[in-house]
Amino acid sequence: MLLADIHAHLDIFGENERKAVVERAIAAGVKVIITNSVDPKSIRKTLELQQRFGIVKAALGLYPTEAARLSAAAIESELNFIRSCRDRIVALGEIGLDYQEAKGEKERQRQQRLFERQLELANQLGKPVIVHSRQAEKGVVATLIRCGCKHVVLHAFHGSVKLAKAAAEAGFYVAIPTNICRSSHFQAIVKELPLSRLLTETDAPYLAAEKDGKSEPAHIAAAIRQISKIKAVDEAEVANILFSNYQRLFA
Repeated sequence: MLLADIHAHLDIFGENERKAVVERAIAAGVKVIITNSVDPKSIRKTLELQQRFGIVKAALGLYPTEAARLSAAAIESELNFIRSCRDRIVALGEIGLDYQEAKGEKERQRQQRLFERQLELANQLGKPVIVHSRQAEKGVVATLIRCGCKHVVLHAFHGSVKLAKAAAEAGFYVAIPTNICRSSHFQAIVKELPLSRLLTETDAPYLAAEKDGKSEPAHIAAAIRQISKIKAVDEAEVANILFSNYQRLFA
């Protein structure tokens, strides 16, 4: 089977563990891991990991909470740096909105401005976006549509199934994490969305198949098995369709 993890955070793992994680991913049939950045430090680490591991591809972006932590000048500096890396990245990510972390309306507005600046940059560079939307799902989908974004992955999407279907109808992809093995929410999304609108992710080391466990790219195979059961489609066929989705969006 051909497997792709379109959203992981390999920078979080320790050096020795990271090497083992990548080796296990390769052994499990994972062909690509898109590691996502969240801040200036992880942006640079992500680029380093891409150079070191042939299986790793880079998504660069500023997480919503960086809107409150970084000055306007620092944000512009980072966006200019991302622009300079356009030939080294496959997407902008992890970007979006996080209303759980926002402290009041002023911070929500800061997040919105940062989100829209990164969407503008992605459109200019012709890159897909990998989007976080915690407790802000409706606003995120509305912003993506309003900004004319065509190449979108909704990461860890906890909006309603109805909203997920609307996003899929807009041409967006929904990434299914390994915790689909225990999440009725993601099981419902898979049941209602066509395979042509799905991708697989781990958010490694988060969103594990087991509660309080640690996820890693090798676990994508477990997500494929669960999707196969829900759709009543052969595992290999599911894997090939979702890998084709990855290629269509990122390659």
